[in-house]
Amino acid sequence: MSFARFFDHDTNINLAATMFSIHHLIYASTAVITVFITLKFAKMIHNSVHEKAFRIGFIVVLLFLELSYHIHNWTYPRFSVPLNICSFALFMSVYLLATNNKRIFKYVFFFGTLGGILALVLPTTLGYTYYNFRYYHFWFVHSLLIAVPLYYYSGYNYKVNYRDLLHVYSTVVLATIPIFLFNSLFNTNYWFINEIPDNVSTFFPNFYVYIFVWYFTVFFSMNLLYLFTKQKPS
Repeated sequence: MSFARFFDHDTNINLAATMFSIHHLIYASTAVITVFITLKFAKMIHNSVHEKAFRIGFIVVLLFLELSYHIHNWTYPRFSVPLNICSFALFMSVYLLATNNKRIFKYVFFFGTLGGILALVLPTTLGYTYYNFRYYHFWFVHSLLIAVPLYYYSGYNYKVNYRDLLHVYSTVVLATIPIFLFNSLFNTNYWFINEIPDNVSTFFPNFYVYIFVWYFTVFFSMNLLYLFTKQKPS
C-alpha cells in the first residue's frame, strides 16, 4: 500500500464496508466492543492522576480527525462542511471534554452514542476501502464518539432523564428544517434527510416512507438508550 493510494480517492464498493460484508461485521463489532471497554475502564480513568491529560488527548485527536476528514474531501474536490450529525456530536464532545459541562452532556449522550453506533451498524463510507485512510477514519472517529459520552456516563456518573430525551429529540426535529433547506440549496444530503442513502435504498419503496422511518428510528433509538441508563452501572 503506497502513501499516495492511502490518501487518494480510489474507491471499490466490493472492498468497502457495505451492508452484511465482513467489513460491516468488523464495524458493528467495534461498536459493541467500544461500549464494553468504555464502561469497564471509565471509573479507573476518571480516578487516574492523568485524567485531564486523557481528556486533552481526546480533544486533540477528535479535532484532528474532523479537520483531516474535510481536507480529504476538499482535495477530491468534494463539498464538505461540518454539518454531519457526527460533526455536531464531535464538537459537542470536544466542549464536554474541555469543560465537563453537564448541560451539554444530554446532547453528547444522544448525538454521540447513537450517532456512533448507528454509523458503525449502518455504514456509509462512499466506497472507500481498507487501502484508504477514510476506512480507518470512519472506524476510529465513530468509536470515539461512542466512548466520550459513555465515559462521562460511567466515570463522571452523568445521567439523563426523560425530559432531556424529549428536549434533545425536539432539537433534532427542529434542526432538520434548516439542514433540509441547506441540502436543497447546495445539493447535499447532510443528516441523510433529503435522499435515501444507497446502503439502505433497497429497504424503502419511496422517500416518504424513508423519512417517516428516519424520525421514528431516531426516537425509538433514543428511548432504547434511555432505558439503558436506567440500568445500574457496574
